[in-house]
Amino acid sequence: MGQYLTFELDSRRYGVRVALVNSVLDPQPVTPLSAAGTIVTGLTNVRGNVVPVFNPRKTLERTRVDEATSSEETHVATATKEDDEEGGIVIFEVENGTLLPFIGLEADRIGKVVNLEDADLSPVPDFLPVEASKYFEGFCFVGGSRHSIVNLRELTSRETLFGVIEGALRD
Repeated sequence: MGQYLTFELDSRRYGVRVALVNSVLDPQPVTPLSAAGTIVTGLTNVRGNVVPVFNPRKTLERTRVDEATSSEETHVATATKEDDEEGGIVIFEVENGTLLPFIGLEADRIGKVVNLEDADLSPVPDFLPVEASKYFEGFCFVGGSRHSIVNLRELTSRETLFGVIEGALRD
């Protein structure tokens, strides 16, 4: 069994292993950075430390996961929209091949922590291209809504965060 924090981006629902979550912050100012070639959009102050904030919307949007369906609709938790909090920033501590010990994700809504058994997670469908499927660990249903379980290490990898810049330098 594992615990997962649920959150929402652009009306799509996601989950991430709680073991990678450092903290959840209320909405706060983010100093914007140039968006040229990176999904890191700004910086914020967390207990006196500067933490980069990233926006994975375009990366996740390209995966077209919402068109993937699962034959099993297992209801594993009863979290509802009323249980969700307003948006905020989820701070993750993850080894990602960069010098960034912490990274934040701005979420439209932050949900609850749910307990999931391994059997509750559906695998990533084989028909998804590798470039899309690498961002996910699986899928589940929480309160009747499908959630994509994010592979945070891949989503915050150096290649994903700065891939466009590196690709531009190689050309």
